[in-house]
Amino acid sequence: MRSRTEASKPHLPKDPATWYARAVDDGRIVAGPDVRNACKRHLRDLKEGPKRGLVWDLKAAKRALDFFPDFLNVEYDGEVVPFYLLDWAAFCVGSIFGWKRKATGKRRFRSAYFETAKGSGKTPVLGGIGLYMMLLDGEMSAEIYCAGAKREQSMIMFKDVMLMVDRSPRLRLFHLHKTGKNPGSQLTHLPTASVFRPLSSDKTKSGPRVSCGLVDELHEHKDRYTIDMLKAGFKGRKQPLLAVATNSGFDRESICWEWHDHAVAVASMLVEDDQFFGYVMSLDDGDDPLEDESCWPKTNPGIDVTITRDYLRAQVNEARQIPGRESGVRRLNFCEWTDAEKSWMTRAAWEGIEGDFGHYENGRFVCPQFAPDADAGMAECYLGLDLSFAFDLTALGFIFPDGNDLWGWIEYFTPKETAAEREKKDRVPYVEWIEKGLIHGSPGKIVRKEFIAERIGEVMEEFDVRWAAYDRYRHKELEAEMEEVGIYAPWIEHPQGFRRGGQLDIVGQDGKKLDNPLWMPDSIDKLETRILEKTLHVQRSRVTRWQVSSVVIRDDPAGTGNKVFDKRKATGRIDGMVALAEAVGAAEMRLPVRDLSSFLRKPVMTR
Repeated sequence: MRSRTEASKPHLPKDPATWYARAVDDGRIVAGPDVRNACKRHLRDLKEGPKRGLVWDLKAAKRALDFFPDFLNVEYDGEVVPFYLLDWAAFCVGSIFGWKRKATGKRRFRSAYFETAKGSGKTPVLGGIGLYMMLLDGEMSAEIYCAGAKREQSMIMFKDVMLMVDRSPRLRLFHLHKTGKNPGSQLTHLPTASVFRPLSSDKTKSGPRVSCGLVDELHEHKDRYTIDMLKAGFKGRKQPLLAVATNSGFDRESICWEWHDHAVAVASMLVEDDQFFGYVMSLDDGDDPLEDESCWPKTNPGIDVTITRDYLRAQVNEARQIPGRESGVRRLNFCEWTDAEKSWMTRAAWEGIEGDFGHYENGRFVCPQFAPDADAGMAECYLGLDLSFAFDLTALGFIFPDGNDLWGWIEYFTPKETAAEREKKDRVPYVEWIEKGLIHGSPGKIVRKEFIAERIGEVMEEFDVRWAAYDRYRHKELEAEMEEVGIYAPWIEHPQGFRRGGQLDIVGQDGKKLDNPLWMPDSIDKLETRILEKTLHVQRSRVTRWQVSSVVIRDDPAGTGNKVFDKRKATGRIDGMVALAEAVGAAEMRLPVRDLSSFLRKPVMTR
């Protein structure tokens, strides 16, 4: 929105929607590829639309556009001022209400989709559309619904609408009343018996008779239930409208991606859908908003009005420095669909700790730096083991303390016989990685427990393994397999979720059993701190780099601020990152060392 005082009322063109389309098309307004396509579609339809039964009703478009500043007020910079739409929003609102069908005189568009960056003013625009549909659309007993992923989110939009009503004294001409079971839970227009209310999240209730549905933040909706219910309520309405506004999302299996994909296709005129209006802010190929500010207006048309450059610069600076924030900044501020809800690590941050201090050979990593020494003995080592399903990847993480720093690497195990088949699903070159020695290619169609047990036995012979952290999944089977052949390891369970471990079979000085200090949120925090401080050094590996890029973090739903790796939403395999976090957590915990005399061969190396 462009909020101004009456004294600074902008000089508006006679046809704001068409003016905007032409200004974008000839480059006077900077816009991304999908907005440029939407404008080209508008200009094409001005020429060719009458042949297809479409007409441009400028009077109807202006009536809707004028409603915003003439009747609605918003707060801007501490003042309550008339609601003047930004140029992008004027194009959208004008298009929705200006395009008609020649045969019926009814509106052309039944669905509208706006995908914008944070701070663009999309939610007030939705609210204004709803109020216009309630008051000036000529529909008796109109029902306007605002819907979010949850009822709480629906109430946020509805409260914004009610606040707009409170700030807009000219709306009193319409005799609006706050009604409902709870005070202020419904807005009623008595002359037409029309209502504006938030949509309940109760799926058992019968569907409403929708004249206008407003859906905010579609990327947060887990399914298509709300969209389908609103559309089902169109029956019997003369010219209903479903208006959706959202930030870009992350889940390409979601209803939001479905609408995004359709909006892009319709705007580019690859798909003809005369009932659908799409406006998708996006960047051009090659644009990098973290490096070049000149592309910012493509996804932030309200820059210097509804959002400041200083704010965007602060967001970009955080994305550059803090792992896990780049994905959110690119998605929310620059309309980039990311591969995950919260990607974990920037490429630059990870590359900052990579090094070459050995080489992979048949899946094993050979590191002269920590090889057994005749004088110093075996190097102190901590392991992290993430056992997968028998036909996927298993990962073994290694960590070696050296002064204040930690050094480490990850070894991977996968069935050799099914590697080529699984390349299609995971879209990575398993066969090549096995041939180059980056992964243990175990014989057969599954990773056999004895194959992993044998490798751990070799590790126990080569290093002073103080602790071996593990996830309980399939671990009992592996431990039993190892014990059958006389291989023992100093195992310690490492819980994967938000729960802490129980007590250990280790007694402290007070004679009581000690609590297990390992749990994933703490190990991830320690791993991130090491990466930020560059006190962790990890062997460079294409397999590991792929896994880093696949990690998604999940916040504790209890609101504690803790986070874990989310395998369900990961964009690829992340077993190696789980194993590395376990190993780092084990290396940094403070527990008495178990008696390893049964399998220690040489004195511990000191560094």
